[in-house]
Amino acid sequence: MKSSRLIRICCVVIGSLLLMAQTLMAQRSAPQLVAPEGYLDKFWSACDEAKATGQTVSIIHLGDSHIQAGHFTMPIRQSFTQRWGNGGLGWVGPFRLLGTNPPIHTVIRASSAGTSGVKITQRDYDRESPTGMVLQTSANRAVTYTLQCGGGQTFDRIVIYRKRGTQPFTLSGGSSSEIAHDTLTTEQIVTDTLLVGRYVSSAQVTAPASSVWYGASLERSSGGALVHTIGYNGATYYTYSKGSFTSSVATLRPRLIILSLGTNESLARQFDRNNFGAEIARLVRRLQASNPDCAIVLTSPLYCYRKVRVRQRGKRRRYRTTYRANANCQLIADELQQQARELGCGYIDLFAHFGGTAGATQLLSSGILSGDRVHLTAAGYNKVGEAIATALQDDYKQWCQRSPHVTPQASED
Repeated sequence: MKSSRLIRICCVVIGSLLLMAQTLMAQRSAPQLVAPEGYLDKFWSACDEAKATGQTVSIIHLGDSHIQAGHFTMPIRQSFTQRWGNGGLGWVGPFRLLGTNPPIHTVIRASSAGTSGVKITQRDYDRESPTGMVLQTSANRAVTYTLQCGGGQTFDRIVIYRKRGTQPFTLSGGSSSEIAHDTLTTEQIVTDTLLVGRYVSSAQVTAPASSVWYGASLERSSGGALVHTIGYNGATYYTYSKGSFTSSVATLRPRLIILSLGTNESLARQFDRNNFGAEIARLVRRLQASNPDCAIVLTSPLYCYRKVRVRQRGKRRRYRTTYRANANCQLIADELQQQARELGCGYIDLFAHFGGTAGATQLLSSGILSGDRVHLTAAGYNKVGEAIATALQDDYKQWCQRSPHVTPQASED
């Protein structure tokens, strides 16, 4: 009896070690971008041309709370700017003024009260905004905003996105010069490009009374890769199909949109794979129609757990919190892969790369998954962002090999 029990224990231990080894091997191997042959070729050509001519190429990382915090996008931005030049930090919005957490390394402060706003995640949202955020200053006073970035980022150009018919923003606080109005426009959205005159990490802009605006882009006139971080807590594929987001986002002139969504759908009480697939298709098709020169890459979320309250045995009205397996994660990854194939866009399977369902416990023990078992640690986001960057850079190298006339742009470490 004892020997049989010992054998069973040994089998369990060996099985666990083998599973851990498989998970580690999967994480060491480079993730792959799956896409139609040559799908990103025009994008890579645009990147090389931007570096050669000092122009800017725009990339958007679009998603949920994983993106809003800012950690996830950082290694992607770093990868692009090292090879093609630093075009700036990209879009920033006054998240804290709207009562939520801002992305890391960005701060926007107001000189006074008087800023109200709505986000695309609000239930009744039906606005036109290229960023999913609509802001308004009070009717009786102007408001001065301090735009500040950290992490070694600097900028010398501020692009304000505002509603047509409202008054332009101006630089304040002794900044040197402005201005090119309406450089990027749609029927309802115009821009003010404010020229600071030198590279700074902080600047002030003044919004007139009754301004309606959508945030700002902090940019560098030297050109290069400009990676916008647009993410909202609780966002889903359905979220970004609301209002006129998919058409107005063209104001940012993206050449690549990376969609990192699906976690919130996986946590829904009643998950329907067919409905999820329909929402993916609706968003991607709308983005494709409004941004015909833009490539789209879907990424799958990592495994996460469900948080549940369990009544304690023998104790009335006493509950404890526990976590249960989330079978929807595999369904989410499978549907994303299927939709990417049917829609003719790119796909990076982060779910499989980081162990899938079998690697769930390893995500915790290796410090990738945070204590809430849904979000990642800062180090975890860095690893996942690096995985996306690696997959994209590998595709760039393959493009260079297929194009003999192309000299690969060196990455500046």
